[in-house]
Amino acid sequence: MNRYSVHITYNGFVSSNTFRQSILSVVEFITSNKIEAGIYDIRRMHSLPPQDQDWFIDEVLPLLLRTSLKKVAILESFSGLGQLNLNHLVYCQFLSIPFEMQYFEDIASSLQWISQTSCLEEKYSFSSSISLN
Repeated sequence: MNRYSVHITYNGFVSSNTFRQSILSVVEFITSNKIEAGIYDIRRMHSLPPQDQDWFIDEVLPLLLRTSLKKVAILESFSGLGQLNLNHLVYCQFLSIPFEMQYFEDIASSLQWISQTSCLEEKYSFSSSISLN
């Protein structure tokens, strides 16, 4: 059975409506295709309002916890002020999550990590990139 990954990219300011619709679409894609790895690229995303951070933790994370995800790579600029700190938010509310989560500065190292000990049994990858300007 092939395993796939999904890659989400945000650029600049993302409206609350666009953020929420895109995230829900990705969760649906992950669920229906039994995706095991994800790359969440927020290096160029402007800060996310607190209400969207709360929505993500309260509404989306419980959905993700019930998916087939095994690894999530987060690409974040390490100088990013005010960006969504998933690590902090996730571990504040949930003591454990059923998938590994790691931070990276570049796509190459995140892909390497995903392919190690991989949940991607065969090296096939589907990249569904949502680039919002």
